Amino acid sequence: MKKIVWIMVVALILLAPISLMAGCANNDDMLLQCDDENFGKYNGKAVEGLSAYDLIMEAYENTCADVNYTKEEYFCFNSSVATRNSHLIRKIVDDKVYNQEIVVGTGFDKGTCAKRFYYDGSSASFINNTNTRKNNITYNKSTKEFNVKDWGKFAPFGGDLQKELKEYRYKITTYDISSRDILSSMHNDKVYEKNGVFYCQIKIDCSIEKLNTVQLAAFEEFLDMLSAKSEGFIMEDTTIDFAISKIDGKYKLLIWKRTEIYSGKHASTSIKVSCRQECLSYYTYGGTVITGDDLLNLAQ
Repeated sequence: MKKIVWIMVVALILLAPISLMAGCANNDDMLLQCDDENFGKYNGKAVEGLSAYDLIMEAYENTCADVNYTKEEYFCFNSSVATRNSHLIRKIVDDKVYNQEIVVGTGFDKGTCAKRFYYDGSSASFINNTNTRKNNITYNKSTKEFNVKDWGKFAPFGGDLQKELKEYRYKITTYDISSRDILSSMHNDKVYEKNGVFYCQIKIDCSIEKLNTVQLAAFEEFLDMLSAKSEGFIMEDTTIDFAISKIDGKYKLLIWKRTEIYSGKHASTSIKVSCRQECLSYYTYGGTVITGDDLLNLAQ
């Protein structure tokens, strides 16, 4: 997301005579549709004795402890002057970690890239491919397919390895969700079940008070995305929807989706910029294999 909104602001300055406000897709429009028809629907009969918050935290811990799973994630940002779509595949196999992400921006967004990371249990390698010539990195909007013609080659990773591994293995959000104190007054703590899948949601308090204290890391990230000042920043309470199931006797995450809607004034122009972004993740357990196609030159 970085640099997207800065470019948007430049475009907004040019468009200012026409409109002093330009933003993302309508706040009522869903950017990413889950393939589970029951996901995000909480109008059935609640399961007695289950707390949404407690169930989510238990499933999250069990997923982080799992030693063989695949995470597939989609991110979408849409505005009148730029779009960004990304697709991530993460594989955890015992102590090995493989991560692949393709990002495609259009319009004023120049963030298109293709990244891979591999940790074999002792050392790490990576690819950061920003070659966009001859449509090397593409996204087909109609088919929702991402493609990279030439990935390039893995090189030794020279960054903070422990920080990188911690993010890949344990992080699902920048928000601090470690305490019930972060929950919005509109949070629904009920859990709904259908066909053995448990559906629930946490709603995070995104008041300025919370953003300036317990959620400061997330707040700073949003300000950076908008190139905005804290004064005048407004954010709706963030929702994260979950689908959870018992796998091998333990609750684990199947699907989660984060929805964020916020606006702020650009630091130097005071033009109001609004944004809606969504992130959707699917988890599958067992049978995960890091292949030679994943490893490219490392497999030779």
